[in-house]
Amino acid sequence: MGVIGLTVVTYKDNFGSALQTYATQYAIRKLGYDTKVFDMSGIRRSIQMRKICYYFSRLLSKDEREYVIRNALSKKANWVEESYSKNMRIRHEEYRKFYSNKLSFFPRASSWKQLSEQSKECEAVVVGSDQLWGAANVAAKYFTLEFVPDTIKKIAYSTSFGTSVLPRQLHAHVKNFINRIDHVSVRETAGQNIIKEITNRDVSVVCDPTMLLTAEEWMEIQDEKPFAEGDYILCYLMGDNPEQRTFIKRLKEQTNYRIIGLLHGSTYISSDESFADESPYNVGPGEFINLIRNAKYMCTDSFHGCVFSILSNTPFFAFRRERDSSKFSTNSRLYTLLSWTGLNDRIITGDEDVGECSLMDIDWASVNEKVNENRKASFAYLENALSD
Repeated sequence: MGVIGLTVVTYKDNFGSALQTYATQYAIRKLGYDTKVFDMSGIRRSIQMRKICYYFSRLLSKDEREYVIRNALSKKANWVEESYSKNMRIRHEEYRKFYSNKLSFFPRASSWKQLSEQSKECEAVVVGSDQLWGAANVAAKYFTLEFVPDTIKKIAYSTSFGTSVLPRQLHAHVKNFINRIDHVSVRETAGQNIIKEITNRDVSVVCDPTMLLTAEEWMEIQDEKPFAEGDYILCYLMGDNPEQRTFIKRLKEQTNYRIIGLLHGSTYISSDESFADESPYNVGPGEFINLIRNAKYMCTDSFHGCVFSILSNTPFFAFRRERDSSKFSTNSRLYTLLSWTGLNDRIITGDEDVGECSLMDIDWASVNEKVNENRKASFAYLENALSD
């Protein structure tokens, strides 16, 4: 079988991005194909400039302005807060080792033309999961597979728009690139609805690639021994929502478990500095799932934090990162995940009675059966797309 080129995220220090990239490679190789990840670092500047131009075109939007400001403040913290900068370097080194040891890459492409030439060596090119079709990424024209020639098969597996609504100015562009992709599947029903609205094309909703692997298969990249000893509540919050942290503190008082916080997952949040009892930074993707597997509770607003809690059968509470009315709300992915697994009651606001929440049981046998069924169907979709 030929080489499958992977258009996935390898430039961002994000647990979910790294793990879905690894899982996409793992699943395709499990089906008998070789894989290579495109190294787009040589065209990163071009991609960033396209994103910046998009943001400038959207500055009249309140939500877009807030998003740009939040990211700018995070970059400022990187050089103003000495301890933060040091900790981010520790975390980055864990990601660097993971990508270097676990993924197979094409040589670094220094131009869009070279990237296109590399794609011609492939039997097919797959754009992976994660929020790769967010508005700015659409404008950047990389995860849209527009660099791949018409003669090469193109597949979107479990790709996400991240939001429920796309700016009207992008609709024509979305219609064009979606119609070039031979097999399209998405991660959320919101993405399915967007594509139906814009292209009138019916596409499948499949599980995130991280769920194509069983809990046993995920043991291949983590130690059997717990990363942290004793009883603890793991906290991984990327949004700045004080009521959620207050709930976790009440859960600590209720259970007498200490809080381990994986802090500043998306942007710098100053209040997090004094929140957790422990805040390790020498945590890579493997250590992340190890911490979830051995936690008494997982509290998170992360989609993949919920995914690995489900795969590990770890009790968890899910929070909304943004209000549903926000144009940057990513809550639809949580709603889809918790709906098909039958775990809608795990998403809370943070104002609930912590004693009642701690008594909420999960029927893991039923959940595991649903996951296995969806995994089987999603694998069948991927296999058919690759072999068609």
